[in-house]
Amino acid sequence: MKKILAIMQGICLMLLLIGQSIALAAVPVVDQAKLLSTSQREALTAKIQQVEAAHKVKIGICTMQDLPGGMSAGKYANNILDKNYANGEKGSIVLVLAMGSRDWYISTDNNMRAKITDDVGIKGLKNLFLDDLSNGDYSDGFNHFVDGVDKYLSYYETEGVPYDPTEEFDMFAAIIAVMVAAAGGFGFAYYLICGMSNVAPAVEAAAYLKQDSVDIFQRQDRYLYTTVTRRKKSKSSSSSSSSDSSHGGGGGKF
Repeated sequence: MKKILAIMQGICLMLLLIGQSIALAAVPVVDQAKLLSTSQREALTAKIQQVEAAHKVKIGICTMQDLPGGMSAGKYANNILDKNYANGEKGSIVLVLAMGSRDWYISTDNNMRAKITDDVGIKGLKNLFLDDLSNGDYSDGFNHFVDGVDKYLSYYETEGVPYDPTEEFDMFAAIIAVMVAAAGGFGFAYYLICGMSNVAPAVEAAAYLKQDSVDIFQRQDRYLYTTVTRRKKSKSSSSSSSSDSSHGGGGGKF
């Protein structure tokens, strides 16, 4: 009986995946969780198609209420990539969102993995859209994701290496840093000038004491109390990976 139930469960899961795959086929944006309005979905689809044509890649964004039973977001994203977005000439990438478990996951094939790496690349993309997702600004988050993919691919095509946000030089930040350093240096110099005095220090320490002003006749140390303050350490947001020999990517919670 248990074997029959297991077989039936497997068949139901397979049919569910097949049904979702049919619904997702050749559609850049599949919003099963209904996070976008019709106009937002159409505008996002048009943007994705432009980026796909410019870089000869495939990009997918899929939202759902709940993941299939027992399947992780990474495994599901890899399956969706293989079944519906694997025909990108120069790579494929898909972003999956599961509202029930608050999971997000980006899956890439090996061609895209070379351009958007699992560590630096996925983390860089995450920083572009994760705050939007957490705040419920799903349209902005998805558009920032597509803009990030476009930027990373353009950089790779120009420089021949994956884009690393940490190596990007920010002229505005450099100017601000110079101004802050100059202001700090001027303020410190002004403080030193104002603190200058023509009063010379004494040769001996005893010269600083006023004789007969204090008469200490008893010395005693007395313990009063100890104050202990405990602070709970903040936990970093969880992350996950279903990378294998055929897939890159990464994900977490929003």
